[in-house]
Amino acid sequence: MIVTAEGMKYEELHEEWTPVKLVEVHNVLYSEWLMETKSACVSFKGSECAKFDGPGSFVVLDFGKELCGGIRMVTRDAKGMVKWRLTFGESLTEAYASIGEKNATNDHSPRDMEVVTGMMSDLTFGQTGFRFVRVELVEGEWAMLQSIFAVSILPYIEREAEITTNDELLNEIIKTAAYTLKLTFQNGYIWDGIKRDRLVWCGDLNPEIVTSLYLFGDNENIKNSLNFLKETTPADEWMNWIPTYSAWWVINLCDYCKHTGNKEYFRENREYALEVMKHFDRCIREDGSMNLTNGKGMEFFLDWSTYNGSEETKVGVAAVVMIMANKYLAIEENAVCHRLLSKLSGYLNVDTVHKPIRAFQVLAGRDCAEDAIMLQESGARGFSTFMAYYILTAMAKNGTEMLSILKEYYGGMLAHGATSFWEDFDIDWMENSARIDEIPKEGQNDIHGDFGKHCYVKFRHSLCHGWAAGVYSFVVEYILGIKIEDGGKKVYFNPHLLGLQDIEAKIPLKKGWLKISIHEDERKIEAPKGTEIIQRG
Repeated sequence: MIVTAEGMKYEELHEEWTPVKLVEVHNVLYSEWLMETKSACVSFKGSECAKFDGPGSFVVLDFGKELCGGIRMVTRDAKGMVKWRLTFGESLTEAYASIGEKNATNDHSPRDMEVVTGMMSDLTFGQTGFRFVRVELVEGEWAMLQSIFAVSILPYIEREAEITTNDELLNEIIKTAAYTLKLTFQNGYIWDGIKRDRLVWCGDLNPEIVTSLYLFGDNENIKNSLNFLKETTPADEWMNWIPTYSAWWVINLCDYCKHTGNKEYFRENREYALEVMKHFDRCIREDGSMNLTNGKGMEFFLDWSTYNGSEETKVGVAAVVMIMANKYLAIEENAVCHRLLSKLSGYLNVDTVHKPIRAFQVLAGRDCAEDAIMLQESGARGFSTFMAYYILTAMAKNGTEMLSILKEYYGGMLAHGATSFWEDFDIDWMENSARIDEIPKEGQNDIHGDFGKHCYVKFRHSLCHGWAAGVYSFVVEYILGIKIEDGGKKVYFNPHLLGLQDIEAKIPLKKGWLKISIHEDERKIEAPKGTEIIQRG
């Protein structure tokens, strides 16, 4: 149990991993002993050691999957105190990159550092997102390393959902989305990223909150994150300096309370939510024009892929505010919500070339036969990892075939070595690109070090971002056809198999498990006593 300075409590699991591969070895004798699983306690004799023989000797290690944490170095012996350089990488090429190379940085969590050990030392270094690490002796005649472990930090979770289908690629996407979100449950909050963006972003929280409710059920990380944002942002200021993120806070509150039935938490936060909506009301004129500036931050921001200052961006912002109003009205009546919907209704009719903006228009109430055609055009082109959940959900409202597009997008990351889903991904990046666990051959692209845009250029790009886990929620809500209300007292069931033949699932409810079994035309659903199952379709 961790107890923070302010008294917040949370539980963590610390796991240690031996390397799965020695990628490169230079001037290190008996390096193969670093691959052995053995006692980590430093000792005078017993386990064999790897000998780093002078400055410049190094190994590059692959731990097999994305981890959040650092490395534990057990030094049996050394000639005095020795200095090491540790370079962590989410991709193999990042582990070779110095600060400044292809925008490699130490932003948020240092990934390129120097540390010191001596004989009979057992020390842990680093706290970042990584899969690979380069360990180089930079000062000292020699050193004998008994072990190097990766130390993985994960949340302690009592219950975790399970979903399996007859489609192995979809199963891997589901599993990777769940692992991505689990990695971002850190320090009692839901971070967006584990290498960079190690903070609570309110808009990014929505796919993270919804997915965590399906995956783990109600949990304190959700309320800790919402409470922190509320406590650090007056209602008449924009959360994270972004107007839509204040709207997202209200949406997150409504989604959480609707799912869990936590009426007390809604009452505790009701006045703040109303003040946020009144602030929007004051900033939006009767003709729908908006003045959301506060002298800092981004006035009109939906997501990075549509952040271009155009009039279309305002359409996306208006759609988020309308979604906020509709979510609140689903819980209780409010005149401010109706006023906002009336003022902004004209934005639903504006055409756009951006899939995320069109998706939010659909989710805000737009009903146009052309939407399905536009959203499906060019498959997964126009997706981003933040927006994919909403685009897929909007497609579902129009009866569009989604499974092949979903697999094209998320399968593209997996095909290039992903073990967690990324801050962003464009399917065009795949062309002639090496995997993240390979060094590009001559003429090949580095999918991590050569791409990215906006604030996530090249190696600054994070390869584990919680918002990318939203595909898990889409699988639950549309393919399984599950909608949970009031902590599981009411469950809607309307699956859409999209060509799948078999699905088995367990979803946590407040009083037990929701169990689903689908085999071709046979559909079974079981729930704890007191749950009302409402079947549709």
